[in-house]
Amino acid sequence: MKTSKTLQRPAFTLVELLVVIAIIGILVGLLLPAVQAAREAARRMSCGNNLKQMSLAAMNYESSFKRLPGVAGATTQTSFSVQSKLLPFCEQTNLQNLINFQIPLTLGSGGGQSLNPAQQAAANTVISFFVCPSDGGPLLFQNGGDFAPTNYMCNAGTGEVTPAGVQQYNLAFANDGLFWYTKMTRLAEITDGTSNTMLFAESIRGNNSSQTTLPTGDAFRRMLISLGGSQPALTDAYCATKTSFTGRRGAGWIWGNGMNTSFNTHYQPNQRIPDCAANGMGYLKSASYHPGGVQTTLCDGSVRFIPDTIDHLTWQALSTRASGEVLNEF
Repeated sequence: MKTSKTLQRPAFTLVELLVVIAIIGILVGLLLPAVQAAREAARRMSCGNNLKQMSLAAMNYESSFKRLPGVAGATTQTSFSVQSKLLPFCEQTNLQNLINFQIPLTLGSGGGQSLNPAQQAAANTVISFFVCPSDGGPLLFQNGGDFAPTNYMCNAGTGEVTPAGVQQYNLAFANDGLFWYTKMTRLAEITDGTSNTMLFAESIRGNNSSQTTLPTGDAFRRMLISLGGSQPALTDAYCATKTSFTGRRGAGWIWGNGMNTSFNTHYQPNQRIPDCAANGMGYLKSASYHPGGVQTTLCDGSVRFIPDTIDHLTWQALSTRASGEVLNEF
């Protein structure tokens, strides 16, 4: 008589299943940083292409007018940005046609300014190559009207106060860079050389909020010290005593005040300190979400990645047009 045998179906044991899951988890953990690095490399390349497009537009503008574009107007109400002048040279003529440069950009004065309704259609239009893909900040800012932002800032020099007391961080005064109110720089004025002078550099967009306590986390990078009213000459010590913060850096590509569309080299790239501004002017650094540095474009049209660790004197020399410095490697 034959005895019956119990048929056993092949299967994983619980231990084997847990081991497989653990191995998959380890592989995913090893792969994810590589995927993220590849994505960031692509975003950084796209950011560089944006800056390249802007630099070519600026050079085409210069070819037409024999000067670089300037910040039109001598007050914040009339300060149309350098960026707004580039539009016809980067296939955005229809958008620039929405801007009326003959009337004020804003109405009111001081902290009570609001966007002129006649300029609203242009002001809230997001321009893809004005924003860095690595920066996930807001694409619409409310500041007396709706504004579309920019990450790419024009070079306003070192931002330092001169021995004669000129506050070069204020676009109302001439600075050692390329752009201030009513100035249209000729290439012949860049005696330091176009390959040694920055044209644009990127900065981190604000978070469109305000607070009276020191920001933490991501907000620390997106907010700056906001000083209202009449202020003495800025110093790092003076800024450090203030506790009013705003997240409106880069808040409007159309508006040519310093906080919106320019940078200076008072601080290092990505320095871990809040920018400091009064009435839209102040210490406004270049910063990015690219690990290790920032993207810039020089006046010769080349795009350069500048490391955070760049020598400070070299960094400042890159922002001056005619200071005669001998540059170290950068």
